[in-house]
Amino acid sequence: MRTVNRNLETLIRRVREELRAEGPDGAGYSDFSIVEAFNSAMYNLAEEFPVKDTITFTTVEDTGEYSLDEVIGDVEFENIIRVLYDGKQIRGIALESFFAIENPSEGPVEQWVFWGDRFILVGKVEAEKEVKMYITRAPKKLMDKDDVPETPYYADEALAQYAIAACYRESRDYERANFHYGIFLRLKDSILRRGTPQAQREHRVTMRDSYWGPVSDKDGMDTSDTNPGGRVD
Repeated sequence: MRTVNRNLETLIRRVREELRAEGPDGAGYSDFSIVEAFNSAMYNLAEEFPVKDTITFTTVEDTGEYSLDEVIGDVEFENIIRVLYDGKQIRGIALESFFAIENPSEGPVEQWVFWGDRFILVGKVEAEKEVKMYITRAPKKLMDKDDVPETPYYADEALAQYAIAACYRESRDYERANFHYGIFLRLKDSILRRGTPQAQREHRVTMRDSYWGPVSDKDGMDTSDTNPGGRVD
């Protein structure tokens, strides 16, 4: 497995080297601005590659409701993919379905639901049963110099280009900002192709400028009017 020496400190150094190479004011940007740009870039990439994680907690007897702060803490989760109760998968239900249950604290635990900031297990909850939640979440913010980005190592250059563009935008050098942001977008597309399994690439949704081009008889389309100009010979 490839080992890469990477952390926030090395990423900042990479950005400053690029800025100094393009102009004498390369060292004039604050670390705070560069770090904020890194975090914004990670959130941007996370739209395509959300971080997958697991959250595990232990139940209390006859207690079906749990505060998200207690269960998940300060994790900014986006979606719950799967929930296991005592090793068995249970399914999520809508609030309307939950309200329709006459005795939600009776019977086996086979469902779960969110209500506000509460995670609710539907059924009679036993003591010390493990609940495992498979989630997607936002990447953790980079703060300390030894922090390692949760994006893959091959996305580091994209993070750097985004930060360089942000620095130039801050100094109103929009030409350079747009140039480096364009590099970021190309790298992002490359990362998307690299991160998508080969078997799924043909099924990705793509956007086009138009649904189809102009249609002509040469494309095999029949016409019913054999004399479209109305000319009489």
